[in-house]
Amino acid sequence: MNTLYLKDKVLPRHMNIALGLIGTKEIVGSKHSDIILGWAKYLNLDKIYTNDELAWCGLFFAYVMKLAGREVILQGKDPYDYLRALKYQQMPNVIEIPKGEEKVGDILIFQRPEGGHIAFNAGEGKDTFVCLGGNQGNVVSLTNIAKSRLVKCLRPNYNTYKPFLIVVNTGGPVSTNES
Repeated sequence: MNTLYLKDKVLPRHMNIALGLIGTKEIVGSKHSDIILGWAKYLNLDKIYTNDELAWCGLFFAYVMKLAGREVILQGKDPYDYLRALKYQQMPNVIEIPKGEEKVGDILIFQRPEGGHIAFNAGEGKDTFVCLGGNQGNVVSLTNIAKSRLVKCLRPNYNTYKPFLIVVNTGGPVSTNES
């Protein structure tokens, strides 16, 4: 999916960082992406995150937010929680957004067959969100995900950014199980 519709839009810092990482891929098999493993090291998770075959949407999210100056602190003490998308539902210092009021830059948390998925809202169509996230088909990408799978929407506390809606033609496949 093309990102041109976001060109010339004022976006929050985490969105600009995430957009710059589009195309980052895991390496399927016994070799692993030094880039993704570097994110784990940057977050001090390299002792538990040892290969890119592990789910990494949460790792991507935490990395981007930390680079944007919004370090993610989860309630529990288990470092594996940073890899568990559904654990981000209890994240402090964000605002819970009611369904139907999601905007660009919001944090979207979804249910999937093997757990959860977390991504940033990059727009929406009638029945889908355009999700900017990691480990979407083993790559950082824009992916369509059904609105019906949304568990929670969160919004960082912004100083100057004014959240807005972008409606896009979300034609193309709709993901049913990100990994």
